[in-house]
Amino acid sequence: MLGQALGLKNAEFDALQGDYRESPLFSEKEKAVLAWSEAMTNNTARRDGPAWDDLRRLFNDAEIVEISLACAMFNMINRLNDSFRTELEPEEYNRRQHGAVGVTPAALEDYACRICNGGKA
Repeated sequence: MLGQALGLKNAEFDALQGDYRESPLFSEKEKAVLAWSEAMTNNTARRDGPAWDDLRRLFNDAEIVEISLACAMFNMINRLNDSFRTELEPEEYNRRQHGAVGVTPAALEDYACRICNGGKA
């Protein structure tokens, strides 16, 4: 639901289920982030030289840390939910919430900028 709220299209979701590396729907940077996130999720990042090399070529150190922390956070949440056998909300519930939480690309950028500026708007 978050992806949809941020504007991802069904075709992009479909491409993520297949070989996103060959998809023209994602930029070079997006493909690098997807590959790195996949390597982190599969716990192969330490051995995935090409994914690391692409990340280093396309992003600075701070961006790599931010990308990696976001991936690690979602992996942690998934591990906890799986371990505790958390019953997640049904898809229909999430669909009804779509748009109700105010998550937009502009809202996320505003939030991120406030964090980067030490909490100042």
